[in-house]
Amino acid sequence: VTINEALELNFELEEFKKIVNKRIEEKEKLLKNINIAFIECNHEQLYFFSKGIELGTGISIIPILIDEIYKEPDIFRERIRSIDLVVTTFFHYDEVKKFLVDQKQRVLAIALDPLMETMVNIAHLSSKNKSIGLVCITDKFAQRVFQSIKQAGIKFSSFKFTISHDKDEVNKFLIDTDIVITSPGRKKEVEKLISPRIPLIEFVYIPDKGSMSMLKLAILDIKREGGILENI
Repeated sequence: VTINEALELNFELEEFKKIVNKRIEEKEKLLKNINIAFIECNHEQLYFFSKGIELGTGISIIPILIDEIYKEPDIFRERIRSIDLVVTTFFHYDEVKKFLVDQKQRVLAIALDPLMETMVNIAHLSSKNKSIGLVCITDKFAQRVFQSIKQAGIKFSSFKFTISHDKDEVNKFLIDTDIVITSPGRKKEVEKLISPRIPLIEFVYIPDKGSMSMLKLAILDIKREGGILENI
């Protein structure tokens, strides 16, 4: 609505100014605060993505487990209303896209790779005579770490993992292990229990360079459009 149109509709000038100022404030708020939902199937990757990825000031990452979508679909739909962009992995893209078919937010698929430093450290310390033990939160994360290590061609005598939070059980697990790997969410806990003689490596997955570029471009699009990046 232009000023002339507003006056023709019998808007008071002060009233029109208030409406314009309110719209400007709303636009500024959208530009300053962007909400990104990251949807994944395990706690570890959610934890790192929400805590370890820096996307700039005013950008909030809301972690959502896949299981939450099915257990509490109404709550999920309510949460997603304030989301500007939905991010998930390629593995879950079709599943998330199908669930959000009636929503207007775009779903962006990204690839997560092990941090190169993590793999180099494991390869440097491991050998065909050494055992590797993983302390993590979920079976899914353990399976993924095992596959990543195998695909990298790293040699080891055995691989085992525990998701136990019982202090005695974890202590026993650590004693019989040559190299200990931990997920980001359990590193501090394990550091307090492990012998200084046993190497401890934090296993971190990060978005690959191509995925980070796509994510940053999507954020720029949201800023230009002043709000939700709609599905096309």
